[in-house]
Amino acid sequence: MPLADMTEIALSERSEWAENWPLVLCCLFGVAVPLAAVYALGQFLGPLEKEFGWTRTQASAGLSISLVLGFFAGPLVGRIVDRTNARLLVLPGLCLVGIALASFALASRSSTLWIALWCLHAFAAAVVSPTVWIAIISAAFDKQRSMAIAVVLCGSGIASGLAPLSARYLIDAFDWRTAFVLFALLWSVPATTLALLFFHDRRPHHTVQQNSSAPAVPLSKSFRSGNFIKLALAVIATQVALAAYMIHLAPALVDMGLSLTQSAAVAGVAGLAAVPGKLGIGYLFDRVGQAWVSLGTMALLALASTVLAIGTTNLGGAALASSLLGLSAGAMMAFIACLCRRLFAPAIFGTIYGAMISLSALSGAVGPLVASLIHDARGSYTLAFWLGLVIALVAVVLLISLKRPDEC
Repeated sequence: MPLADMTEIALSERSEWAENWPLVLCCLFGVAVPLAAVYALGQFLGPLEKEFGWTRTQASAGLSISLVLGFFAGPLVGRIVDRTNARLLVLPGLCLVGIALASFALASRSSTLWIALWCLHAFAAAVVSPTVWIAIISAAFDKQRSMAIAVVLCGSGIASGLAPLSARYLIDAFDWRTAFVLFALLWSVPATTLALLFFHDRRPHHTVQQNSSAPAVPLSKSFRSGNFIKLALAVIATQVALAAYMIHLAPALVDMGLSLTQSAAVAGVAGLAAVPGKLGIGYLFDRVGQAWVSLGTMALLALASTVLAIGTTNLGGAALASSLLGLSAGAMMAFIACLCRRLFAPAIFGTIYGAMISLSALSGAVGPLVASLIHDARGSYTLAFWLGLVIALVAVVLLISLKRPDEC
């Protein structure tokens, strides 16, 4: 490529970031906030079990049921995002997430109330799901789209890395009810402020009526396509494992002999490691073959599962396993978003990606519950971790077989 063309491309990429970095920052924290409660739950399991006499399965049930509700909300939110101004969703949605987080302080011995509180959180989280933020970022960027998507998805790494530590600090400093309220303020207020100042949706479709002479977007055909089915199966398989491991990582490390503080810190490593996992995919996605990216991502999951299944009693081994897990989770999240943008038409991106988010939510509901049942039945998470190795092998075959539309 001539030097002049390379210089022009570099200037175009810098111009995209110079114009849109406030939006990226806003979307980054927007992704983090609805996930904060999910990743902090492991820190609240102990106090809830102690006060109410719940089993770990009972304490996890609310989250699992709420994630099932997210399964039905995902495609609907995606379709709304494809058709309307996303700002109308974001501002009230973030406020509602803050209210839902604080409402966990109302929990009592009633399992029904606990599940209802998680259902409220599920509704709020669906309104500001990653689909909303990624759809806007995908439209705002061109040359650096994959990297911008990866950066925004690092919000989940912020949540998984900082939510457990912040929750642990608040629980230790206050009672768990007060911790929930302060946790809500800590996470929701900054994100809402950023959205109020910087979030915008400049896509033309929400102000211009769709041309009636234009061909309809073949949604049903897309949902029946081999690419959608294979990607969906890979998402379900990997997210069952990753959701289970991320939620139960801290309790599993405690079972291995680490202290509560050590396990919280090491679990935070997984969240932080997810950041280079996402950024790595953002950088590599447009530069190397899809098969190599698939192999690398699933190799990380396989290694993490193996290390955790073997077990470790020292901080070094625990940190290694946590890092591998975080890299795998981060890489897979960015990989799914980038694949949806490449394999399907832009006009239906929100709907397709929303469907994948829904499948992730369903898998996220199943995974932690299965891990809890395995723990309650066998007294350890070892079997759950070995299953991750099998899942990685199945998923890599599915991902390698995906084809771009021009290759079909």
